[in-house]
Amino acid sequence: MNLAKSTFLTAFFALTQCFYGQMTVSINTMTVEQYIQNVLLGGGVTISNVEFNGGSAAINNSQVGSFIDANSNIGLPSGLIMGSGDVSMAALTNTSNGNSVGGTGQQGNDSDLQSITPNQIYDECVIEFDFVPEGDTISFNYVFASEEYPEYVCGSVNDAFGFFLTGLNPNGINYVAQNIALIPDPNNPSIYTTTGVSINTVNPGVAGSSGTASNCSNIDPNWASYNIFYTGNSSNTYEYDGSTVVLEAKAAVVCGETYHIKLAIGDGGDSAFDSGVFIEEGSFSSSGINIDAGIANGGTLTALDTLLYEGCNHAFFVFSRADTTTDFTIQLDIGGTATNGFDYAPIADSLVLPIGVQQDTLFIFPIVDGVTEIEETITINIFYVQCMGQVDTVSATLYLNDYTPLSITMPDSLNICPEIDGPYSLEGVWSGGIEPFSYSWSTGDTSSNIISISPMVTQDYSLTISDGCGDPEIGNSTVWVQCPIEEINIFTPNSDGNNDFFIPINIEQYENITLKVFNRWGKIVYEQINYNNDWDGTHYKSGKELKEGVYLYIIETNSEKYEYDDSEKEELKTTLSGYVHLIR
Repeated sequence: MNLAKSTFLTAFFALTQCFYGQMTVSINTMTVEQYIQNVLLGGGVTISNVEFNGGSAAINNSQVGSFIDANSNIGLPSGLIMGSGDVSMAALTNTSNGNSVGGTGQQGNDSDLQSITPNQIYDECVIEFDFVPEGDTISFNYVFASEEYPEYVCGSVNDAFGFFLTGLNPNGINYVAQNIALIPDPNNPSIYTTTGVSINTVNPGVAGSSGTASNCSNIDPNWASYNIFYTGNSSNTYEYDGSTVVLEAKAAVVCGETYHIKLAIGDGGDSAFDSGVFIEEGSFSSSGINIDAGIANGGTLTALDTLLYEGCNHAFFVFSRADTTTDFTIQLDIGGTATNGFDYAPIADSLVLPIGVQQDTLFIFPIVDGVTEIEETITINIFYVQCMGQVDTVSATLYLNDYTPLSITMPDSLNICPEIDGPYSLEGVWSGGIEPFSYSWSTGDTSSNIISISPMVTQDYSLTISDGCGDPEIGNSTVWVQCPIEEINIFTPNSDGNNDFFIPINIEQYENITLKVFNRWGKIVYEQINYNNDWDGTHYKSGKELKEGVYLYIIETNSEKYEYDDSEKEELKTTLSGYVHLIR
């Protein structure tokens, strides 16, 4: 990183911490060429002849800027942003289904960008330049985001974006405006498909309101499997409704040769609902050997996810090269705060790529030591000599954490009266675990850990929560339907089958009921623990019929109730007294 770049981003980062996680975007503080030189450019590459929209790049333009995302909600901490409109829009809170800011509304004329979509391009943003790599691979990390997500998936419009490479291909036919913004293989993200990244190919896996699944399948028959590379905007710290996960664009190159690349984005079909592409700061770089780190879950390799947990998942380092004409031994400098052979199973300090083999994978298996520790790192550095004679270094890091098992808390027992309370929110409070989380209620609901219930009878509810480790936890609650007992003013125990017993309204919803009845002189004439709704106006000891008249009754109930904010159960005691007129 050069001094101008470091000074600018450091000062900008310091000034934006008051936003507490909201993305910040800077425009018009540098020319387009300076954004490329000071923000995008990384090691092992020299660039020249920067142009913007076919003309000089020594200008300011609001469709190009830099961003800082302190919490990496978009997936990248900082870098270059390009958009089909004013990129300051990205820093807005995501409050609308579709937004557009700035842009000229003019039709574009870049043939490479137009080749991606049948729709007319508007508000195009095209940056191109020459570069000379010092290694045999060019690569950079990016995220594509759009306001067209998810409504216009596989519909009649599709904003266009791509990275078009021209130059010598060491493995065969030369690159001629070859789009290297390609979708990784879902089963191994270090290998790429031939399908370009777009709204129609990387999305939630379902067609939007204006599109159909058949349209998606016509674009690529494997489109539904690409949804692992899509993520919705759940943080509201930036404007775009959806985006890809962090992806890597890369291509094999020849050290010392001159190449041309075009970074381009534009609105498709109309000038509404902007899209943007975020490119990681300093990631446009070249090396002879490339190394990626990631997590292996369920047989799927998830690149760029580098959080590793003891007793939960395992991880990998993927080593790749462009030149496969000779055997190549990769010497590994193993570092980090975690200890090889103690915090994770021992790994060797070298790896051999035989002739014809482009890449190999080294797996990391953490050891569960039962010791509570702060986050540790596993870093692998590779030192190699570039074709121009310089020694360069590439590295990748995994982050090793203790795994806190998933746990769930629900009230064992809950008392509600639907007629009074209305719909009730039942929640399973969980802690621990790692993303992603999934929820499954006994009612069939899978949307979240909270459901709305309105039972008419007492019933049990259960919630199963699973996390990224795959081990589910189950919580159970019994919801008692118990409405207040209502007074009864009269009953007629005359064996006519109508109102023969003393049964106040809703009393059947309670357990552990004690009933006491007193005559006008205060003497007890009836008493029963665990009352069964069977007092027929007789004396509780003699069994003789009591005379007609007014009697005082006292009802006591004892139930158990749990509250979310209480750690212990409480006895729910209810006492009700009143007068009943006994008539025969």
